Amino acid sequence: MKMENAARDYSDHPLYKTMHQFWHPVAYSSEVGESPMQVVLLDQAIVLVRIEGKVAALADRCAHRGAALSNGMVVDGVLECPYHGWRYDAAGRCVKIPARNELVAAMKPSVPAYAVCESVGIVWVCLESEPRFPVPDFPEYDDPSYRHIQGPVYDWETSAPRRLENFVDFSHFAFVHDGSIGSRSRPEVDTVEPWREEHVLRFERPYIKEPSVGQKRKMLGIEGDQWIAVANSYRVMLPHAVHLRRTFENGKHYVLMMAASPVSATKTRSFWWISRDFGVEPEHDGILLDFERVVLEQDKPVIESQQPKLAPMVGEEVRLELPVGGADAVTLAYRRWYVELIREYQARGQAQGVKAAAAVA
Repeated sequence: MKMENAARDYSDHPLYKTMHQFWHPVAYSSEVGESPMQVVLLDQAIVLVRIEGKVAALADRCAHRGAALSNGMVVDGVLECPYHGWRYDAAGRCVKIPARNELVAAMKPSVPAYAVCESVGIVWVCLESEPRFPVPDFPEYDDPSYRHIQGPVYDWETSAPRRLENFVDFSHFAFVHDGSIGSRSRPEVDTVEPWREEHVLRFERPYIKEPSVGQKRKMLGIEGDQWIAVANSYRVMLPHAVHLRRTFENGKHYVLMMAASPVSATKTRSFWWISRDFGVEPEHDGILLDFERVVLEQDKPVIESQQPKLAPMVGEEVRLELPVGGADAVTLAYRRWYVELIREYQARGQAQGVKAAAAVA
């Protein structure tokens, strides 16, 4: 198959355009302070900065001469451009032009300000003013019986939907993760039946047998040395977040929360948390992080090799893949819902275009 052109322009692709209406993670809350930082979301450079305790998200380009505001600093409660000192408030309004300050009222310069919020220790941004769904939730985050580990962000050369699909693809465990979370001796996958609840796609994998999990097994206090029984409850929060709650045979829980951010159509940055209600001593954190790191390193080269990198959900590209009934039930349910959202977004855009044209006429 001909390799995908890395320089392809996806700006008008239906899937990529639809992503603009959702909340996306862009940084951990702990990273954002009064020193501005640049993040990139859907090819848009954004400056994050904490002003009077609250995070602001502005286009990272001064309205005057295009300098990056992320190279500036907070002065007197507003963001100052490093080039000519123009100052902007949290809403993106220019409040000072040092060279000719009397012109501020007449010129009314501004830069785009984006919807931004903080939740579960993450900063989320939406490029449109009315996000389509709520911010993904993480029920255990405020539960004092759990210990939480903030995973280091990682970038993969793939699309955000591909990253999400990898997380909920069970039939690759036996081959990509043989000996860790899967086994080549047990490649069969039981069919699951996903269902929708508001903005969440849910499904359960009742108690299944997995390979022994080494030191994690000792932390759990489970005896034996071959297989361990685990029940898995998944919540996929549209568009690219997943919450996995794992219940071991002794009733203890291990939780993974992952939210994928589309830096571009073919580059994804992942933010994630590990939570547990067993072995909560800090000295065990490294064991769990190392385990997840191994799993991710096994996945990365395979996922980055997929073509096309932007998940084929619409148009002729749909024919490039052959889904397997039962084994791909979750991916199929996820894509069906996403395609509905794409069509809804297109219809809304067409309606707005007709309305604008009528107003002009």
